Amino acid sequence: MPAQMILPAVEQLKSLVNKTCEQHQLSFNELRSFSTPRRLAVQILGLPDKQPDRSVELKGPPAAIAKDDENNWSKAAQGFAAKNGVEVSVLEFREYEGKDYLFVQRKELGKPVPELLQAQIEQWISQLNFPKNMRWGSYRMRFIRPIRWIVSLWNNSVVPVKLEMVEAGKVTRGHRFLSSGKSLLKDAADYQKQLEKLNVMADFEKRRESILQQVKKLEKKNGFEVELEDRLLTEVTNLVEWPTVLLGDFDEEFLELPSEVLITSMAVHQRYFPVFRKKGKHNSGTKTLLPHFVTVRNGNKKGIDTVRRGNAKVLRARLSDARFFYQEDQKKTLDEFRQKAEKVVFFQQRGSQDQRVQRIADLSVFIAKKLEYPAAQQKHVRRIAELSKFDLETQLVQEFPELQGLMGENYARLKNETAVVCRGIREHYYPRNAKDSLPEDAESVPVALADKLNLLTTAFSLNMIPSGAADPYALRRTAQGITQLILGLRLSLDLHDLTSAAIRLLDEQLQLSLDRTKLQQELLDFLLQRQRWFLQERGIRYDLIDAVLKNQAEVQPAKEKTARRALPIEKLQFAEFLVEHLESEMFKRSVEAIVRAANISNKYPDKIPNKLDESVLTL
Repeated sequence: MPAQMILPAVEQLKSLVNKTCEQHQLSFNELRSFSTPRRLAVQILGLPDKQPDRSVELKGPPAAIAKDDENNWSKAAQGFAAKNGVEVSVLEFREYEGKDYLFVQRKELGKPVPELLQAQIEQWISQLNFPKNMRWGSYRMRFIRPIRWIVSLWNNSVVPVKLEMVEAGKVTRGHRFLSSGKSLLKDAADYQKQLEKLNVMADFEKRRESILQQVKKLEKKNGFEVELEDRLLTEVTNLVEWPTVLLGDFDEEFLELPSEVLITSMAVHQRYFPVFRKKGKHNSGTKTLLPHFVTVRNGNKKGIDTVRRGNAKVLRARLSDARFFYQEDQKKTLDEFRQKAEKVVFFQQRGSQDQRVQRIADLSVFIAKKLEYPAAQQKHVRRIAELSKFDLETQLVQEFPELQGLMGENYARLKNETAVVCRGIREHYYPRNAKDSLPEDAESVPVALADKLNLLTTAFSLNMIPSGAADPYALRRTAQGITQLILGLRLSLDLHDLTSAAIRLLDEQLQLSLDRTKLQQELLDFLLQRQRWFLQERGIRYDLIDAVLKNQAEVQPAKEKTARRALPIEKLQFAEFLVEHLESEMFKRSVEAIVRAANISNKYPDKIPNKLDESVLTL
């Protein structure tokens, strides 16, 4: 199975098992899960032998048809009693939703647990949802990969399950290369130990810890530090069943490349961990990359030197390509890359990459003016925007898309652009996700906002509005980034103004004749959802969020615009104020006074003046 899909699948499986146990009133002591690239499993400890007996109340036909004119039980009542295995004499009349019905109390005997599980196991498997479920061979059921075997045990007995052509049994399989293949599992309790004898660490956490401990031994032995990025460590853990860590080397001449290129080549493309010089008293600043890598083999130490050489050879080829692209890119000017963007389509019917950059630049300066940046800062903002996408046309970024922004900063520095412009080319992509950093330089902020607003506006103008789980252009993440920038940096910006400007620039540049009001309303509604998420993430109550965001996304026709709208940051500040003062005595008295005033004004609407007389207000 693909590494990134394994843990979500395990969580789904555990959820389905828990749901079944709750539904059938089955208590248990512990639910364990196991997962590798070749297997998903759950082990339920402490289940009873049978489901507890229970008393159930069943509703029958209405009382109006329960007896005939002579007060005898009707056929409907007799049928209800017979269906539930009781005498008509035990039937009772009860009121339900304003009408009388027949009811019966019936005792249901608990079923044997293996019998219940037999009916559920097939559903657990078929209900697992993957991003790309597929049919395999003549199977009707969809699954991420072909199902080769099923083990289904109640203690030492098989729970008979048949999934199309695969029947459950006691036979499991070990490591593809380190075991003899099939092995008989005598008891469900032996699952983990039996697999370890077959060179399979079925427990994800145990495999992860094994990798960590092996890496620590390498660090201690060699006096360096291995960068174990958590997402990569999780992925590597899900790529192997029996992890063996090994150290490899690459030629020192490749250290002339920017460290980002080396790290991306190792971590993203080869799933290797980069190695750095250990920090000490004299090198506590920037980490120094060393010509080594750490990787994890799915196997034991047999033939480890051959594996090491093979890994080094693959990395050498990739780094050689990167060096060639890096050297070729430096032969061109920044303007040459920008000119190439004129021939690259951004979205069909929405212009080129060059036109996209023009819109970003104009919108960036518009935002900078709204933030009252001086002319010198506005000049830097425009330059950052103009160079924000040039590196997309470089050979290195086209080979390593993960380096966009990073290589833009590097190449701009080599071409003697100012430091703030170089950093801005990288920072304008921030934040890339909910946990990412925000731009540090003020000049980067307008470009970061403009880039995201332009993408959102362009996509929405083509009716590419995300629905359900489908979001191929990551527009939810884009809107989330806009919200993080405005609220996270506490910027005094009006989303109505920003969306209006983004729509105007797109419409005027490409002469589209858009329905601007409709498009703006769709954008504001979408961004409002992200504002709600931002407040929820900070633990603010739902009713307070509803109160502060009321009418936030309404587009007012120009002729109806009256009072100034509250800005998103003011809404956040108001929510924070409510959280802080909600339980205070002063706040409670204020609410009582406002409620009284509102009741009076609603009772006598004709006597209430339209304009507030602020002179009579007291604190």
